[in-house]
Amino acid sequence: RSFLDQKEADQPFFFWYGSTEPHRAYEFGAGINYGNKKITDIDQVPPFWPDSDSIRTDMLDYAFEIEYFDSHLEKMLQILADRDLLDNTLVVVTADNGMPFPRIKGQMYEMNNHLPLAMMWPTGIVNPGRKENSFVNFIDFAPTFLNLAGITVEASGMQPVTGQSLTPILY
Repeated sequence: RSFLDQKEADQPFFFWYGSTEPHRAYEFGAGINYGNKKITDIDQVPPFWPDSDSIRTDMLDYAFEIEYFDSHLEKMLQILADRDLLDNTLVVVTADNGMPFPRIKGQMYEMNNHLPLAMMWPTGIVNPGRKENSFVNFIDFAPTFLNLAGITVEASGMQPVTGQSLTPILY
């Protein structure tokens, strides 16, 4: 809200929200204590972890942190909607490096390479609501944003860009 209050009304903008949720250190048992979750809410534990109450509690705590992040995202989207900015704003939601658990975060296992990415742009994305299976990476965001803004990499003053624009996926 503060950012939008300070920018000129017709000025294009880029805003990056980096949350501390769901990064460690979150409180052990928070999912149960504050999120009204139960150990039995976990359908299955990945086969490479021990199936114990402490592991299930940790998974619930992580889910609680994700829900907290989601509540912040919901508030930001509502602020954009209230200001009639949501329809023409590309919203990108992703995780940075996986869940903070063994064999996932910062390691070269399958679950580390499948991170969430959701993009919403009501007036810009053709055929919204679909699932896209293309491999994308964070290095693809800069060329995408530059492309959508009509700015070449050379004109941006940035170092050489190695990623690929995701605009073909959006259109």
